Amino acid sequence: MKKLLIFLSVVALVFTGCKNESNDAIKVACNLPMTGYIGYYGEWIQHGLEMGRADVEAEANELGIKFEFDYQDNKGETKDAITIFQKQSMANPDVYMSGITTQTMSILDQIHKKGLLQIMWSWTPLELDANQKDFRCWVNYGIEGKHIAEYLLSKNPQKVAYLHLDILGAKVQCDEVVVPALKKQNPNINIYVEEFPVETSNFRDIATKVKNFDADVIMVSGFKEHILNITKDFQAYNIDKKKVLCSMDLLDALEEVSDEVLEDFHVTAPAFNIESLQSDKTKAWIEKFVKENGKQPTYTEAYGYDAMMMLFEAAKISKKEDIALTEALKKVDIEGVTGQLKFDENGELKDNLHVGVFHNGIIEF
Repeated sequence: MKKLLIFLSVVALVFTGCKNESNDAIKVACNLPMTGYIGYYGEWIQHGLEMGRADVEAEANELGIKFEFDYQDNKGETKDAITIFQKQSMANPDVYMSGITTQTMSILDQIHKKGLLQIMWSWTPLELDANQKDFRCWVNYGIEGKHIAEYLLSKNPQKVAYLHLDILGAKVQCDEVVVPALKKQNPNINIYVEEFPVETSNFRDIATKVKNFDADVIMVSGFKEHILNITKDFQAYNIDKKKVLCSMDLLDALEEVSDEVLEDFHVTAPAFNIESLQSDKTKAWIEKFVKENGKQPTYTEAYGYDAMMMLFEAAKISKKEDIALTEALKKVDIEGVTGQLKFDENGELKDNLHVGVFHNGIIEF
């Protein structure tokens, strides 16, 4: 009987030790598209996060900080995002990463009910100040919309053509941010808006309408494949590229298109993509990335890397000051590869988006 009690005590001690070690880890549950029509975004986010985790590993070990990541593929489908959340939430993660937009919105209420600290990968201009545990560490359509409006207004146009994908983020950007700004300056402005479905690949009819409309400026917003097809059909109809402003999604296709095709197109772009605005730290990171991966990094990979840097900095603050990770995130203020890493009062990352123009394969500001 005595031996049995000793054995049970040892088992309990081992079990308790393992449990404490697990509890000490910061558990990060990631509900992202890893396959499907937007699967490349999830892959880029994961790649950036894992690069960051590798870079902080030595210091994290010294400080006794441990991260456990659980990556799950929602395939870009809301039903899969909901199912994944129901499973992941049972493990009570310390940080919940949701993405992309529609998938985030399908589980947002449940995330709030659970009281989870959330880092969202979402384009839609959601009102983050409604929940003090929501943070966004990616450029988004809300921030982009302000820059689009400013650029278009600077041209003082009488006629504007606005083409966008029929997803919520792009609709909100157009209808609630850009168009109201244009009409406020010029109530008589003529705006032609065209929404297109995600499966659209032939834009000749739209190109014909744009050509006949003869706009002063043309805004094009969609996933990379849409923008590439639109710009190709624009070229066939001799539409002046200097009139065209593309959304930041064009940057996702830089490895797939020639400098000649890009020439003269304007684009919304993070400072990360504008050579003249890159810090020494950014340039060094890009050089290291190219050496390790044999290609240029996407801005999403860079934001993924910086998201890990912010999490690690928050973990250090939390440990040092003995405060919750949520409160620690609000105190983070460091230099990252994408710029200053600091959240404003409503959880949005500091704005570092600009409008540039392609010249000889480089975005000039």
